[in-house]
Amino acid sequence: MTSDPLVVSGHAEVRAVLADPRFTVDPVPRPPFALNVAWLRGAVGRFAEGSTHAERRAAGEAVLAGLDPDTLRTEAFRLASQDAGPLPCPPELVPVLVLAVALGVPAQDGPRAVEAVTALAPAYLPGREEVDPEAADEGLARLARLLGDPAPARLAVLAGLLAQACGPTAGLVRGALATASQTVEQTAEQTVEQTVEELLDETLRRDPPVRTLRRRAPGDGRAVVLDIAAANRDPRALSHLTFGAGPRACPGRQVALALAAGTVEAVAR
Repeated sequence: MTSDPLVVSGHAEVRAVLADPRFTVDPVPRPPFALNVAWLRGAVGRFAEGSTHAERRAAGEAVLAGLDPDTLRTEAFRLASQDAGPLPCPPELVPVLVLAVALGVPAQDGPRAVEAVTALAPAYLPGREEVDPEAADEGLARLARLLGDPAPARLAVLAGLLAQACGPTAGLVRGALATASQTVEQTAEQTVEQTVEELLDETLRRDPPVRTLRRRAPGDGRAVVLDIAAANRDPRALSHLTFGAGPRACPGRQVALALAAGTVEAVAR
């Protein structure tokens, strides 16, 4: 009989699990190379363990190190403020557009890259959204062509980063814009100064785009659900855990925040 998942919701307890390498991610099959999302999930660091995870994480960090957060923020602001003309995508997808071009997609093909990533992301990070496997696989194939058909290992890194921008980063932008709108309504008769960084931090704490993480416990392999949303609201918490913690903390934190900040700053001004 399969045990019910253990739900962990205290801030200190969630952080402890995240910091303990004995708690592993759910295993993902590693099929041979093919332009489909099943291959992609098996080829990225997010779903790997041990030395494979370390090697793939290092490859992702190397790509991220070549990106300048300030430049990304400036470009996200420029596009979201529509200084360059009407937006070719919803505001929350501006981070995907900017990141795609920064990773090698020709600027004129940026909107096509957004469409491709939007198609593949739900299958890469399955959640409540309905998944069309055929459309997701075609999205990955189109993205590979737009990126210049890089080697499989590099394609996995680039596609994984873009899927994250289409998922959690886009969710952060949506949440921050909603929070900004509520703040305006609540403070219509008084002036309240809040920087975009404070707005993003408030959103990450109160309405995180990643609400849960899953791990497998050492020994019996029992499923463990880490309730990030609850941990962030723990009165004992001094910081949020939306970007994770420990050896698997999100390596793209600075890039994600820069893209979100530029977009939100432009739209909410």
